[in-house]
Formats: sequence, structure tokens, C-alpha cells
Amino acid sequence: MNIEDVLKQIPEIPVFLSVEEMDESTMALQKQYPKLVSVDQVGESEKHHPIYRMRIGKGKKKALIFGCPHPNEPIGSMMLEHFAHILCENEELREQLDTTFHIIKCVDPDGLKLNEGWLKGPFTYYNYASHFFRPAGPKQVEWTFPFHYKKYRFDDALPETKAIMSVIDEVKPDFMYSLHNSSFGGVYWYVSKERKEIVDRLENAAKRVDLPLSLGEPEVPFAKVYRQAVYELPQSAASYDFYEANLDKDPSEVMSGGGCSADYLDTKGKDAWTLVCEMPYFYCPDSNDLSLCENLTRREAIVKGYEIKEPLMVKLKELYAKLEPYADPKSSCMIALKERVEDKQDFKDAQFALMDANPQEYDVPCTVASRFDSFYGAPWYTLIAFGMVISAAKETLASLCDEAGKQEMDNVIQEAKSFCKAGCDHIEKEVPCEPIPIRKLVSVQMESALLALGMNERSDS
Repeated sequence: MNIEDVLKQIPEIPVFLSVEEMDESTMALQKQYPKLVSVDQVGESEKHHPIYRMRIGKGKKKALIFGCPHPNEPIGSMMLEHFAHILCENEELREQLDTTFHIIKCVDPDGLKLNEGWLKGPFTYYNYASHFFRPAGPKQVEWTFPFHYKKYRFDDALPETKAIMSVIDEVKPDFMYSLHNSSFGGVYWYVSKERKEIVDRLENAAKRVDLPLSLGEPEVPFAKVYRQAVYELPQSAASYDFYEANLDKDPSEVMSGGGCSADYLDTKGKDAWTLVCEMPYFYCPDSNDLSLCENLTRREAIVKGYEIKEPLMVKLKELYAKLEPYADPKSSCMIALKERVEDKQDFKDAQFALMDANPQEYDVPCTVASRFDSFYGAPWYTLIAFGMVISAAKETLASLCDEAGKQEMDNVIQEAKSFCKAGCDHIEKEVPCEPIPIRKLVSVQMESALLALGMNERSDS
């Protein structure tokens, strides 16, 4: 069996599953294959939803793969949904991979429930943006592992994070795959260390299904590039060092949250390998275009991107100020919005300092891909925060009794919807909305896992 044989078994996938649907499917798979699949509860969410771990296979290698490390990222959950079935149905594949799989389909069930407004479609810019939720940094499962580095300490792991920690402690995996995804742009990967026999083949997973790579601005400017669209995983120590080198302040004053899952796995002392595969929901061909723009440098594009974002931030702060007197400050959306509107621009300042220190990299002609990331990608990730304004206002409206407060919240909802819609329409004029079939997205993440586990792209026969 080769990789193509496996990928052919992925069915068409019209929508994303809810947490309850995934749990039901997990239990059904155990019932269907009782000798192959075991299920146990490794923790529960802050709101007491069970977090289930599936074990499949009895191979020598040990793999931990988990979905929804951020709750707006369910592509990986769908990959695990279908990968689990494929593993159970194919003895030859299990023998070839020689791996015991520890699978958690969704590590942030509470957060995924707050994204349910877009999971079943329609898959448009506006429907996604207006129903979007992503927690504040100190409330993100992936970034709240215990972390101690230089002057910085974090020990406030979330219950969901502790569930992953318990599996890492028990299993000590050789391979860990944290199933993230972006929402806009192209495909790219993070790896904890360079293994050329794997890294050099990863882009084939995107090319197989005709998805563009992300060849513009990296998500973090300090990430080491191994090859196009493949970066060294930006762990928390690297973030600390980036701020320390580029800001005139203690990084401990800037950072929030803790380490990532790879940081925690490193403490187990194993020569393990971690993979992250990021991909969008929407087809953005410019993200793959390395042709040069006329009369625009890379630095100028990045600066312009911040200028484009500024009116979005002004409006976000204005609507948050209207919400604050009425909303529950402990609500997940309000905590996330508070972090966003209180952004002290430290990342921007550090990036500008990095550009000043490296003019040979930034005072050069800008590629179409870099212009896309700065002009459209960066503003998009600010625009989608208005979905949390809408959700927070709706939640608040339902709890209010006085008519004045109700009217204010209704006004906030309509303002946020109108502003978000206008922003999405503006982007769509330049980047026509074309949702990527979920099957293609699942294929990229599944092939990346198979490559990481040493599977051949072609059969030996």
C-alpha cells in the first residue's frame, strides 16, 4: 500500500462535525472494532465536557495526534475522523506504519462549540468571520503548557492542556502532530527539527491536490526556514529571544501564556519529532506567487499592512468600549477581545526593529505572495475578531432586562455585522471567495502524517 492508495479512501466531506458528533463517532468506531480500538477519558474541559483518547494499533512507534489545538481549527479533527476509520479498515497499513496511535479528535470542545455557527456552512468569508471564536493567549490549549525560561515562568495549565500532558507523560511519543490550520493564504508546515528525508517531501502533499503554498511573509518573522513553506517550529524560548533582541524591555513584560506542546514534549528527554501543518479554508493563489511587484519593497508592504489594519483596530476598540459596561468580563469572547484591544504593539515594534537590523532582507522588491500576506492576510486576521463582538453582544443581550441596555447591544450587533460584512466584501473584490473542499484539506494533513511516519509515496511492487 502506498500513500495514494490511502488518500483515495478519504470520502467527500461536506461539513465539519460538532463535538457531539465526533464523540458519537468515536464510540461507534470502538463498538465496530473492539479488538482494534480502545477509548478512555484523559480529562475534561473547563465546562466539563469529556476529552477522549483513542488508541489504535500495537506498533513499535508511538504517535500522539490531536485536533483543535485552537478551536477555530477543525480541519485536523476531520482528518482524525477519517484516518481512524482508514487505520481500522486496513491491516496492511497498520503493519506498514508499525505505530501505536494515540488520537484526540478535539482538545478544546468548549471553544469548538463557540465556532459552531460556521461549521456547517455556508463557507463564505462573512459567515466564517461573523461566527469566529479564538481564545485569548492564556486560554489557548496549545499555548498553556508549563514553561520556564530565563526570567519567564508560566505554570497555569488549563484542564484541556493537562489532558494532553497526561498522555505525553504516559506515552512519551516518538512523533507528535498538533493539527493546526490557518484560515487564509496557502499551505505551510512547522517541524521541531530538520529531517530532510521528510521535510523535502512535505510540499508534495499540497501539490497533489493543487493547493498553493504560503510563500509570502512567515507567520513569525524569526522562524528559521528549512525550505519553501517549511519552517522550524517557533517554540516559546525563540519568542522570548526575539523580544529580548528587538525590544528595550524585559520579554517577561510582553509575553503571555506558556509553552506549546512541543516545549512540554522536549522536557521528557526523548528524541521526538513534532509536526504542524497549516492550511486555509479559502483558495488564495497569490500566496504562491513569487513574481516581483513594481515600485514596492518588502518593508513597504509590511508597513502598509499595519496601516490597513489600523482602522479595523480602531473600530474594534470602539465596539468593545460599548460592550464593556454590559457584558460579563469572564465570558470567553470578552476575555479574548480584551487581549486584542489592549495590544501594546510589542510584536509590531519588535518586527520593525528586526527590519531595521536586516535591511538586506527587507529593502528588496516585494513578491506578490508577500504583498498578499501584508495587504489581505494581516487585515483578515483582525477583521475576524468582529465575530467575537457579535457573539459577546448576543450573549449579553440575552441576559439583560433593561431596554436601554438591550438597545445598545442590538446596535453593537448591527454595527459589528455591517462593518464585518463591508470588510469581507472588500477582500472578496480582490480575492474572490473560493472555499477549498474539506477532502483536499484532510488529504494534505493525512499525507503529511504518512510522510512523517516513513511511508512511501509509491508502492514497492
